[in-house]
Amino acid sequence: MKRFLVIGLGRFGISLAKTLSSIGEEVIAVDASMARVEEVKERVPHAVQLDSTDPDALKSIGCDRVDVAIVAIGENLEASVVTTVILKEMGIKEIIVRAYSDREKKILELIGATRVIFVEDEMGRRLAKAISGEGIRDYIELSQNYSIVHWDAPEALAGTSLADLKLNESWRLILLAVKKKEESLSQKIGLRKEPERLELYPSPEYRIEKGDVLILVGKHRDLMRFTTEQKH
Repeated sequence: MKRFLVIGLGRFGISLAKTLSSIGEEVIAVDASMARVEEVKERVPHAVQLDSTDPDALKSIGCDRVDVAIVAIGENLEASVVTTVILKEMGIKEIIVRAYSDREKKILELIGATRVIFVEDEMGRRLAKAISGEGIRDYIELSQNYSIVHWDAPEALAGTSLADLKLNESWRLILLAVKKKEESLSQKIGLRKEPERLELYPSPEYRIEKGDVLILVGKHRDLMRFTTEQKH
């Protein structure tokens, strides 16, 4: 388990802290605003109100012992810079900082940020790639060339076996899992949301069913080519 420090509890910071905590990671969440700390405290127990430009305050809650620090203070470059310098001096190996311009990015990299992110840009790229393919409901970029997609199999493929689909031979794709929905009577009449079941590494004999979501990994161009051609 990694230990994470999230500094700055705006919408991005809150979402990040809650998600990391929900998957079992140890998270320290910090903000100068008590109202924002209270907003996240139910989901992230170790949420603290303090000034991140105060090194003694950060050390007092164990921030010098985290593995990864994320600085998401907002459009306050001075606070981001000072906080990043403090974290670097503490010896934290991975420091991820949110920036709002190329100028800020250069400054933050010069003072020790290991990664600088533009949240809006990254979300824009992810959305663009998701909507450029047919039936893609989610898109996760693994590297410059490789990605994972969650793809709604079209009804026309119902009954087709994975062997016949030839994902690896013809498309150079790997199927990680099939996400399936299970319906009870109460779910069918709309009283409860349908739960999802994940079938990992299904056999070549597996036949696609209506409503299946295929989780595929491969190069972006191969994923787009496959998902587009299967819809036509």
